Amino acid sequence: MSPEKTKEWLDLVSSALCARKSTNILEEIAWSRKVEKEFFDHEGTRLPEVTYTVDRDALESENADLARVEARIEGDGPIPIWLRAVVHSVIDKNRLLLAAGTKEFGRISLEIYGGAQTTFFGLPVKNIDLAEHLLERLRVHGWDEAEERAETPMDAQSFAEELARRIAKHRPVIKCDVLLDDKCTSKAIAGMTKVRVRPDALFYRWEADGLFCHEVETHSYSAHNGAAQEHAPFLKSGGPRSTPTQEGLAVFAELYNGNLATPRLERLATRVKLVAMAEDGASFLDLYRFLVDRGHGTRDAFLDAARVSRGGIPAGGSYFTKDACYLAGLLHVYAFLAVFVRGGFRDETELLFTGRIALEDISALASLRAMGLISRPLHRPRWLARWNTLLPYFAFNSFMEEIKLTSVEAHYRELIAKAERAVAPHDESTPHGRT
Repeated sequence: MSPEKTKEWLDLVSSALCARKSTNILEEIAWSRKVEKEFFDHEGTRLPEVTYTVDRDALESENADLARVEARIEGDGPIPIWLRAVVHSVIDKNRLLLAAGTKEFGRISLEIYGGAQTTFFGLPVKNIDLAEHLLERLRVHGWDEAEERAETPMDAQSFAEELARRIAKHRPVIKCDVLLDDKCTSKAIAGMTKVRVRPDALFYRWEADGLFCHEVETHSYSAHNGAAQEHAPFLKSGGPRSTPTQEGLAVFAELYNGNLATPRLERLATRVKLVAMAEDGASFLDLYRFLVDRGHGTRDAFLDAARVSRGGIPAGGSYFTKDACYLAGLLHVYAFLAVFVRGGFRDETELLFTGRIALEDISALASLRAMGLISRPLHRPRWLARWNTLLPYFAFNSFMEEIKLTSVEAHYRELIAKAERAVAPHDESTPHGRT
């Protein structure tokens, strides 16, 4: 395919996607604070009453226009396939919004994001299997005298100010404001030019650092890199097809930088369980009570159950499966990095931050870079910029992957058994609870 024809198609897609008024699906299907207040006014005993308002005529008209653009891009090579997928992703987002509040919403969500039963690379391993594995591995075995020192969390204002200071230090300079937003249902959500923080949220140090890695160094940087692409500025917004990769990159950043703490990973895994329950017919109340029964605070339980129920039907049968993407995306991103970092392919690895992309786009982006139509990302997270520390990490892991730990566990069998039997001391005769 000639660079001239490729540029013509890039211009076509850029004109179609960049000129339109962007709609944020999370904002469109978010539950208002009024819904939350009414739920707790009834002491958490009634299903939330939610209505969704979308401009049906505008969405249907846009989809018709985009379908015509998609049809004009011909060919079976990586670039035309990728461009059609980019356009169709926006069509899918509009289809999802048009189905809000109906059973069709859940079906389309599964089609776009996958769900708890989605498998990896054709293997008989599902998202829910990974979630269950992690929850079991994170479970405390026995008792330990050693414990984390109690920490006083920072309030939302302090967190926002610190985040703004960290953003201001980045070079090249990035335009990204931090503001408190009552409508924000997550603790923090980043777009290209702003990070919204929930005013009543509290942040431990690991959360603050993790959110910088996740929201700013991943989501905001990717959007800015996409907007800076002269021939493909539409990469500032990847559409829902890019969500698993983008969330996987963000969670990997937390993991690699040492900020993926046990409570955070447990919550990500538990959300996959919520998606599995919703797929089996659970209502919002079922999800909420499941969390409360397991010790979650009522506010956190409401917000997490709402993440899965938003856009669908609170009574059950239709749900939002995006929360199954985080761990699935992490697994796919980690597998990609294990191959490409281990192989020393720095240019191909950096393509992950060309914009908001999906892993499947790398082949097309590599071809575009060879043509001079895609530029190197200006904003790279610390873990990617420090290539000399990234390569040793995967080099060592590649050797460990070949070692079965069963023999190591057998060697330490007695010590493990003793550790598992440990209990908190009841008197001074067993000061450490170890017998």
